[in-house]
Amino acid sequence: MVTLEEVTRENWVACGKLSANDDQQGYVASNVWTIAESKFEPHHVLRAICNGEQVVGMLAYCHEEDPEDLGLYWVFRLLIDRDHQRQGHAAQAMLLAMEEIRLRDGTRVRTMHKPSNEAASALYMSLGFKAIGNHDDGDTLLEISLVQDCG
Repeated sequence: MVTLEEVTRENWVACGKLSANDDQQGYVASNVWTIAESKFEPHHVLRAICNGEQVVGMLAYCHEEDPEDLGLYWVFRLLIDRDHQRQGHAAQAMLLAMEEIRLRDGTRVRTMHKPSNEAASALYMSLGFKAIGNHDDGDTLLEISLVQDCG
C-alpha cells in the first residue's frame, strides 16, 4: 500500500538516493536539490512515497507564492525510483497528494512536464488533469480542479 510520509532525518537519505531511468534524465531535478531547496522555502511540502516500509519515490508541492494564492497548489516534483516504476505508485501518490492539498483548502492543482515526457503526460491525463498551455520554458502546463462542479 502506498503512503505519503513526511521527509525526515530518518528517510531523507533514501529519498536522495532515488533515481530515474537513464532515458528520463533531465525530466526532473534531483531529490537532493529539492530537499536542500525546501530548507529555504518554508511553504514547500516534501513527501516520501512509501510502499510499506520502503521509500520508492518522492513528491513535493507548494501553494502559489507569486502572487500568493492559497487555493492554487503546484506539484513541482514527482519521482518514482527506476526499480519501482510502472507499478501504480505515481498515480496513488498523486491522489494522496491531491487529498492533502484539498485538506489544506486547495481548490486547484497545477503541474508541468517536458513535452517529450509521454509517461508523465499519460499519468496526469489519466488523473483528470487538463493541458492549459505552456510554461515560459516550454514545459506543458496542466491543471485539475479539486472542487465539485454543482452545475
